[in-house]
Parts: sequence; C-alpha cells; structure tokens
Amino acid sequence: MRTSRNMRFLITTLGAAVLALAWASPSQATTFTADYSGSSVNLAADAFFSLTGSTLTVTLTNTSTHDVLNPADVLTGVFFNTTHALTTVSASLNGSTAYYAPIVNNVGEGWQYGSPGGLHGKTSGISAAGLGAFGGVPPNQWFYTPAQPPLDGVDYGILSAGDNTATVNGGLEKHGPLIKSSIQFVLAAASGFTLAELGNSVVFQYGTNLSEPSYSSGPPVLTPTPTPEPSTLAIAGLGALGLLGYGLRRRRSK
Repeated sequence: MRTSRNMRFLITTLGAAVLALAWASPSQATTFTADYSGSSVNLAADAFFSLTGSTLTVTLTNTSTHDVLNPADVLTGVFFNTTHALTTVSASLNGSTAYYAPIVNNVGEGWQYGSPGGLHGKTSGISAAGLGAFGGVPPNQWFYTPAQPPLDGVDYGILSAGDNTATVNGGLEKHGPLIKSSIQFVLAAASGFTLAELGNSVVFQYGTNLSEPSYSSGPPVLTPTPTPEPSTLAIAGLGALGLLGYGLRRRRSK
C-alpha cells in the first residue's frame, strides 16, 4: 500500500514538472556561428557572425598585438557576401573603450551597413570609412540615428588589442573617437538567410582608402549550437511518465 502511495506521489511530482516545462518560455531557436579570422604582416582581425532566428550579430575585433602606428593600421570595415536582405538594428562597444574623442550618442553613429556592389568582390559590407561607396543616403543604413555623417577619415575605426594609446603615433590623436578593440553590430535578416551565404572568406579593410591595407580571412570555423527547447524536454518527461505508469500497472497485475 505504501509503495502504491509513493508511486502516485512520484508520478504527480514528475507530472507537475512536465507541465512547468511545457508552459515555459517559447522554444528557443538554434544558434549558428561562423568565425572568420585572418592576418597580414602586423595586422590581424576577427569577424564572428552569430545567427539566432532572424537576428544576426557581427562582432568585429582588431586582434593585432602590435601598436597602431598610423591610420592605415586602424580596422575600418569587413566585407562579405549575402543574397538575402539585412537591416541594421544596433551597435555596441562590446566592452571596448573610445579614445581621443567622445562618442556623441552611440558607436553605431559612425558605422554603416550597405551593399556596395563588388568592393573586394563581395556584395555587402560594414564600414566606418566612406571608401567611395558608404556615407550616402539609402540603400546604405546607419547603425544609429542621428548619425554623424559623413563617414570620413578613420573616426569610429577600431584600434588593435595591443595598441599603446599613449604613443598616439601617426597623429591619431587628431582623429576620433577610435575604439579599442571591438564593436558588435546587430542586424535583422530576411527570411531564408543562412550563414552559408557569407562565403568561404571575408575581407578586412583598414584606413580610409581601398588602396590601403586589406586582406582576406581564412575559411570560417562553423559551430551549430543546438539549444534545448522546453517542448522537447516536456515530451521527454511525458515519456518518463508513461514508463512509470507502465511499471506501476505491471506491479499491480502480479
């Protein structure tokens, strides 16, 4: 008799847990990531793309350990391929610090997303420099409005992780703000967008002119990261309930 009561208590408790899971927050989407990194002489950078549902997050980092000696060492853009539309949402410092001048409102006021049509052989890009293609009216999109146009010089560009800001080499103190050493951009992706569209490499751009340093990354490191969904956990719990019930019936039939 006591065994029967214990079994009923266990089933009731597990059932409550299953219902709690079933009524939990909506199922979370799977997160996919693509990490592109590259280097050239003293320059090094990383572009980390993360896609969850329709939200694309791009973290652009100047990973060089060398001091920034002139404006051509400042990371000002990344170029990649897309076939689906992207819409800017926001930008943030990602734990970084601004030097030489204050940010007026938000770091996104100095960056645009656009489809410059063939720069570095890519269809799309994120840039703090005009490069003869950014800074104008739509279809280019600011990451924050009111913006601080035009995109001119290396303002809002990214200093290296190893930069010694006290040296202000190359007259960098006349520019700014400059960000050490990472910025995170958020975009909304159109239905059907996947990270496979980005291609086998991205291109990192430095300085203010296409004649200044740029180089391609290596192939991306891809990471599918499945996130358990409450509904899946609930189904597993129901299965466990069924097994318990089956065991209880067998015990009673003996």
